[in-house]
Amino acid sequence: MTTDTGSHRRWLDGLAWSLFYAAIWALFTRGSGWTLGLPSVLLAAGLSLWLGLRPWRLSWRRLPGFVWFFLSRMAFGAWDVAVRAMLPGPSLQPVWVDYRMRCQSPRVRLLLSAMVGLLPGTLSSRIDGDCMRLHVLDERQPWHATVIDLEARLARLLDGRGEP
Repeated sequence: MTTDTGSHRRWLDGLAWSLFYAAIWALFTRGSGWTLGLPSVLLAAGLSLWLGLRPWRLSWRRLPGFVWFFLSRMAFGAWDVAVRAMLPGPSLQPVWVDYRMRCQSPRVRLLLSAMVGLLPGTLSSRIDGDCMRLHVLDERQPWHATVIDLEARLARLLDGRGEP
């Protein structure tokens, strides 16, 4: 019976990867080009299965709160940049900082490094071990608390646990 369970899981993983890659293709091509897209989606899904990758399991219950958090921080960042552009004189205190990541999940770390650049005034440049190098536009802003919050929310969203 374990073979049946394993093949069932593999089939579900293949379906999940296919839907994921199809959604990415549709998003980037505005739903066109399926002559090339369908073989690409199937190849990517097959490669993911061959590599033994499991699809991400999202906590759908936590998704609305995560989206709200992230969009509100992006809006704040846009407003902050607009205000600084309108004010005369330099109003920035840029600095390079190291942020020690708490979560050990490679998925969370990857998304954190990609998403931190969309937060107000931060940009990730590299990850070295547990440390992520960030460029911060203004060290007076609460960037550290925001990155901690983003990391914890990503961990809860992807792993379903309460802590990173």
